[in-house]
Amino acid sequence: KRKVAFGSVGRRIPYRILHVINQDGESLGNMHRAEALKLMDQHDLKLVLLRENAEPPVYRLMTGQQIHEEQLKRAEKEKASPKPGTVQKELTFSSAIAKNDLETKTKQMAQWIEKKYHVKVTIRQAKDSNTDMFMLFDQILETLSEKATYLSKPKVTREGVSVCILRHMSEKELKAYQKMEKQKNNTVKKDENEDLKLNE
Repeated sequence: KRKVAFGSVGRRIPYRILHVINQDGESLGNMHRAEALKLMDQHDLKLVLLRENAEPPVYRLMTGQQIHEEQLKRAEKEKASPKPGTVQKELTFSSAIAKNDLETKTKQMAQWIEKKYHVKVTIRQAKDSNTDMFMLFDQILETLSEKATYLSKPKVTREGVSVCILRHMSEKELKAYQKMEKQKNNTVKKDENEDLKLNE
C-alpha cells in the first residue's frame, strides 16, 4: 500500500470512527466519520490523517496554510536526514576554536566530502566569544568551496547552537562553480590590466 503524502486528503475516509483534533491542536474526542466530515465542511477545513495505527486513527482538522507549513517542515526534515546508504559524519566544536584547530577540522571535512559523505557541523557559541557562527560556517565552506555545498543551510537549533550539513557538489554544480570562478578571475584580471594601463 503506497504511503499517502501528508495533506493529500479527499473525502474518502476508510475508518468509521475517528479521533479528531481541531486546528488549534485540541482534542475533540472520538466521533463518527460523517460527523467529522460535517465539521470539516462547516469550518471549511481539511481532515488530515496524523496517526493511522492509533485506535481509533487520529485525524486533524487543518487549514490549507497549516497543511502547507507542515509539508514544508516535513520536507526540510527529510532533506536533513541522510538517505539510506549515505554515511553522515559529525563534527562539533566551539566558536572560540583556534585557527589551527579549525584548519585541522576543515581538512578532516574535506576528506569526508571527497568520499561523498554528508558532514554535519555543529558549532556551540563559546561563553566569552562573540564570533558570528554563521561567518564561521561560511569560512569553512569557503575553504571547501571546490568540493562542498550546503545540504541544509546553517540554522540555530537551540540557544547558542548552530548546525549545518555539507555535502559533495554534483558534477553540474562543480562545473557551474568553476565557470563562475573563471569569470570572477577574468574580471579581476581585466581590472588589473586596466589599472596597469592607467598607471602607464
